[in-house]
Amino acid sequence: MWLYPIIREETGCATYLVGSSLTGECLVFDPLWDIAPYLALASKKLARITHVVDSHFHADHVSGARLFLPGRAEAHYETHKLEDGERLRLGEVEAEVLHMPGHRPEQINLLIRDLSRGAEPWCLLTADFLMVGDIARPDLAQDGRQGAAVLFAESIPRLRALPDYVEVYPGHLAGST
Repeated sequence: MWLYPIIREETGCATYLVGSSLTGECLVFDPLWDIAPYLALASKKLARITHVVDSHFHADHVSGARLFLPGRAEAHYETHKLEDGERLRLGEVEAEVLHMPGHRPEQINLLIRDLSRGAEPWCLLTADFLMVGDIARPDLAQDGRQGAAVLFAESIPRLRALPDYVEVYPGHLAGST
């Protein structure tokens, strides 16, 4: 299994490419508009992008693979709706969907396992749920107090329940706004 972060320096946005060394399949999590870095990395790894997962309903994203959205996202185009607990399998890679509302009601994270190493989770891709030194803005798609209440009542306890050894990858790096 392999995992690469792709950073948009101007905004501090972090996105991830996760792939299987066995099957050559890979998954893009929260794609940026510029797809060249994903295509270059996939080519370097002799892989093909088979899954594109958005953590929450974004403005238009470019996708040339099967698009996966949170089950609660209201999309008006063909997509596979991901539900809490659903697992995507790419060779030895397993990505488990965790519903983490707060930033947006439909927000999901991906809990990644490398099954060639064992069944325990390895890392969590948090998208806009976590930023370096901060948590998500709860006021973009809902009343801010309501979003914050859900964030602290549901999502943060779920994050804290993960084993201490799980690596946590944020959706925004230092300096982002």
